[in-house]
Amino acid sequence: MASRPSRNSVVLPVVLTVGLALGRLWAVPPLSDPLGAPLPEALHLALPWSYLLAAPLFDLWDGVSMLSMRRLGGFLTGLLLLYVLWRVLRAVAWKGTTVGRELITLGLSLAGLAAFIVAGLLWHRPMAALAGTSSDQVVVDFHTHTNRSHDVAGTAMRDYDVASNLRWHRLAGFDAAFITDHNTVGPLAAGEELTIGCPGTEVSAWHAHIVLLGDSAPVDRSHANRDLAGLLEFLRSTEIEYGALSVASIPEYVRNHWGRLDTLVSAGLDGFEIVNAAPKANEITRAQRDTVIALARRTNRFVVGASDHHGWGATSMVWNLVEVPGWRTAPERVCAGVLRRMADGFESVRIVERHRLRPDSGWPVILTPLGALWETWRSISWTEILSWLVWIWGAWAVLRLRRRQGTA
Repeated sequence: MASRPSRNSVVLPVVLTVGLALGRLWAVPPLSDPLGAPLPEALHLALPWSYLLAAPLFDLWDGVSMLSMRRLGGFLTGLLLLYVLWRVLRAVAWKGTTVGRELITLGLSLAGLAAFIVAGLLWHRPMAALAGTSSDQVVVDFHTHTNRSHDVAGTAMRDYDVASNLRWHRLAGFDAAFITDHNTVGPLAAGEELTIGCPGTEVSAWHAHIVLLGDSAPVDRSHANRDLAGLLEFLRSTEIEYGALSVASIPEYVRNHWGRLDTLVSAGLDGFEIVNAAPKANEITRAQRDTVIALARRTNRFVVGASDHHGWGATSMVWNLVEVPGWRTAPERVCAGVLRRMADGFESVRIVERHRLRPDSGWPVILTPLGALWETWRSISWTEILSWLVWIWGAWAVLRLRRRQGTA
């Protein structure tokens, strides 16, 4: 059998290094405001040293975690395409291969992919956190879940209770999080090491999910889930009957109520999610988002971002900043202070989201692996780039040394 072409051993690290350099030439800010306003220069992502130590792995986990559902399918399909291309080119360069070698390589590749996916889903690893906010700004999440929700309790995240949820939010840089379990209102955890928990619930209404923010009473869904008239009646009563602000959640309002968003607002809807990190909700396009923003601005309704976190993974894609003067000296008043500010409408919340490969990006779906890598490289810091280069060329040096020892 022909020997391995030594001239190809440096191709991959060179290609990756060139890709990182090109990413710097077309660099974009890692954070932005979906409303288009410039962010304060002090706002940044704080990365723990352990994150930076293994930046290539952690950056890839983040990039994949922020993909939409359709893009996740494209990621797997694209990986298969790249794998087949790699094996074919390698076989041509080696002038052949064997069934046994290909089966072993396939098994190892599938095991590596499975380990990457499982670890990314289950490990609440060190996270990129929002930092640099002013002393009067509260960093808030308006939509998140615990094991009191059926779609958490019935999964591998069954132990993800309120305290675990608030610790996750603390690692991501949140000061407060509204616990909005499905059709459930329950007690919140407290503690110095936890993010502040605020009360709320997510109501399964007629072809809609309505998030209620505030000290809500248990909701009678018999009318809200009946028909459109019942949904509108429910929206009219949320503040008076349940003492809460109402938020329409993605993707339900996009899929089921797109042609009557004005009707929902007229009935009393207080706000809209325009960013939601759940893969199926992350399908909203920029054109759809901008349409909702225009409606919210015209009707003075607030817009928010949401993690919609169900316990999986350790990537925060979006944060909300709400001005509550003096809250740090009276943290017990944070939840009420945030809600009072949000009653002012459109100008009450500033959204901060991470750069990512969007569902409506120009990258073809089947090339999602390359698109996700490219958008990651465009938005990472110089420290992360250094970590990438150390791992790329360190791995190349180790492999080259082993090859030399094998031929000695």
